[in-house]
Amino acid sequence: MKKRLTGIVIGQMIGIVIVCLISGFIALISFGGIAGVTMASRPEQIFQLVQPFSCPGGTVRYEEYTASYNRPGESNFYVECVASDGTSTDITLPSIGYALLGFYLACFLPLCVPGGLVAIIIPLFFLRGIKPPAPTAIGSV
Repeated sequence: MKKRLTGIVIGQMIGIVIVCLISGFIALISFGGIAGVTMASRPEQIFQLVQPFSCPGGTVRYEEYTASYNRPGESNFYVECVASDGTSTDITLPSIGYALLGFYLACFLPLCVPGGLVAIIIPLFFLRGIKPPAPTAIGSV
């Protein structure tokens, strides 16, 4: 019985690792496109969503500008954290990082969590029908 339980647990662990690897690969492929389109279409709203992480205790100021070297239709942006005392800090790069992390998790978790649950349940069904051999008496022929 102990051997069977060990086999079930090992099968579940292998299944969870496989599901998480596949989910991570799919999320790595897909999150960049989703994040890029969303951040390009609604950048100010995205940076407001990550404000608790990139600017705790302050307010986020988003500014979009067109520089002299930009081509027609192009623009740049700048994200600042304005603290309660009035000082401002550039948080453009951390804000982009937190947003990308959020988009990655939004692609990874919906794949990994249900897949992990399936990986836990499936070995139980495969090993359910296997019965251990019946004990035999010693010395009987």
